[in-house]
Amino acid sequence: MKDPGTVLVVPFVCVVVICAVLLMDRETVEYGVNTVIKSWQYNTEHARLLEPEDENGEPEDENGSQIPHLDRRDDNGKEVVDTGVWPYFGADLPPNRSKLQTCTEPVKHFVFIKTHKTGSTTVCVMLYRFGLKNNLNFVLPRIPVNVGWPFPLRAEDYIPPKDGLKHFDLLVDHTVYHRRIMDNLMPADTAYIAMLRHPLHHIKSVFNFYNIPRQLNMKGFKNPLEEFLRNPIKYQRPMQKGDKHKPFSFTRNFMAFDLGFPAELAGDMDAAQAYVERLAREFDLVIILEYLDESLVLLKRTLCWTIQDILYNVFNEAPRYRFKMELTPEMDANYRKWSTVDYLLYEHFNTSLRNRASELGDDFRQEVAHFVTVQNRVKTFCEGKDEQLVIQASKWDNEFSVNQKFCRLLKTTRMSFYKYIVKRQLGKERFDDFVSERTSGRGKPQRKKSERLL
Repeated sequence: MKDPGTVLVVPFVCVVVICAVLLMDRETVEYGVNTVIKSWQYNTEHARLLEPEDENGEPEDENGSQIPHLDRRDDNGKEVVDTGVWPYFGADLPPNRSKLQTCTEPVKHFVFIKTHKTGSTTVCVMLYRFGLKNNLNFVLPRIPVNVGWPFPLRAEDYIPPKDGLKHFDLLVDHTVYHRRIMDNLMPADTAYIAMLRHPLHHIKSVFNFYNIPRQLNMKGFKNPLEEFLRNPIKYQRPMQKGDKHKPFSFTRNFMAFDLGFPAELAGDMDAAQAYVERLAREFDLVIILEYLDESLVLLKRTLCWTIQDILYNVFNEAPRYRFKMELTPEMDANYRKWSTVDYLLYEHFNTSLRNRASELGDDFRQEVAHFVTVQNRVKTFCEGKDEQLVIQASKWDNEFSVNQKFCRLLKTTRMSFYKYIVKRQLGKERFDDFVSERTSGRGKPQRKKSERLL
């Protein structure tokens, strides 16, 4: 007769193992507030920026010359002291190339600034698939979530490239935008892409995902977001320069922070306007979630990609919200006052995208409609069991076909891509060392079915 204790223990162990596997292979890399805070605490321990320095510790340019400190003076001729934050003014951080104008072949060097809670995981996974298909070299985070975020990128934050490689091809994970640092890491012809969504819908997603009411000790409110937006300072004080706590705010200009704007300058509208204008000069495309299909067709045209390259599967779409948060015009007006830089950023690039689409005329609108049709056909095919789907040639693309292997790639999560590409990019010997370092001698993790699909 079996020991009753054994009968109880075995199911319990199975449940624990299943839960562990599900947590390790979640479709999101944004594991919640605890991981964000842990990432911040971990990255605070490292300080070496990815900028070349001479033996005296002064930054150098690509020719080995010291970069002069910018002599800023106000209208009265008084020197302006460096604030110690990312200099968004531009004169002292020139990009090493102009924006892409036209391309004649597929662009395979790009940076995607993966902003939090903007639908960016869907695009990130699409870019992972493109990189894998074209055998590109990724900037991969040492911990499988953020590349240095919430601080500018450091050499300690990413897995070094293969021996003999002089540069990476793409960076698509969470990181804080810092142009000089990224220019030192990426090739000169790199395209820069970002993603935004309407700020009020963004804060609703943030409030839900990071459980902001719990963080702010808000209890008993029918609509906690509405209550917060009535008087944000009651629950969260504005950030000041030199604050010792985390360098970002979940509720105020969170998208702007990911794109490099210092949280403590939230009230400086001159700085914010200069920052938006600078980003407009530096980014080749800013994807708008509310116009995702239009954005992706623009991405296709900007980078000379194919329609197959921009097919996507939606990831991290919240099935339901844990709080009742019906949005109202009053909430929108209140949030605009609190998160002014995010609104400035969104409205500029939303208008820019719509103007760009309008200038391209009927041909662009027809291509978007064609893309939506193809996207829906592929989605239906991947939900079935047919072996192959042929997409006929159009005025914008050649004929191509997809099979069930492509469907598996389309549905592969960002975490599964990451685990597979780490092993491929490091090679067996270096991968074993990497796993040993991360598991502290506990042995190599087993590859799961989702990874074998690749």
